[in-house]
Amino acid sequence: MAYIDDLLGRGETILYIGRKHTFVLISNILTELVLIVVLIAAGVASQAAFRGRPPIGGVPVGQLVLIACGVISLIVLISAFFDYLRWNNEAYIITDQRVIQVRGIFNKTVIDSSLDKINDIELRQSWLGRIFDFGDVEILTASDIGINAMRRIAHPLDFKRAMLDAKREHNRGFGYLDPQAVAAYTNHAAAQDYAQPHGDVEQTLQKLAELRDEGLLSQAEFEAKKRELLNRI
Repeated sequence: MAYIDDLLGRGETILYIGRKHTFVLISNILTELVLIVVLIAAGVASQAAFRGRPPIGGVPVGQLVLIACGVISLIVLISAFFDYLRWNNEAYIITDQRVIQVRGIFNKTVIDSSLDKINDIELRQSWLGRIFDFGDVEILTASDIGINAMRRIAHPLDFKRAMLDAKREHNRGFGYLDPQAVAAYTNHAAAQDYAQPHGDVEQTLQKLAELRDEGLLSQAEFEAKKRELLNRI
């Protein structure tokens, strides 16, 4: 998270963090573990297969094959560890201003897609992806890159929904609105308005209308507060 925090601009808020599905990590590691088992079995079998062969440099051929299989198995095991690090360090972040793709363990690759440049979002899920809840999300942008692809991402429907919500709020010009902050602001404004004399009802209604137009109040909330004000007269 420290590296991701460094990527954020002043006032930029993280709305959603997605990653590749654990199915990707598990499938890679299982493949490498199977390869290790095969290598170890081949090394053990070579003891019998090369029995009676003249040694090379004083070392039996079967033992050399076993050592070679052990070294290769160690390399595969290290590769599995790096697969985990790559999976853990790859993230797809939605903020109130852009979509950020971060890849790499030591050398980092960062791709930004500004929300106002996103034209379309394409989601693809195979039958297996629908069962295990992973899929591919492609962002079609107006930039030179054109298409930003996120393969086998976990919970792709939630990711797409969060991206569409962020883009809608960004296009409205509000960015991310913390529900608790909005509630505190509207409650404070309403408390101040209700404390005024009844002659200021028209001014209070005008302020409530401004809050509605700014997106801080829904139409239903505006109507409810208007009725409450009128009932006080």
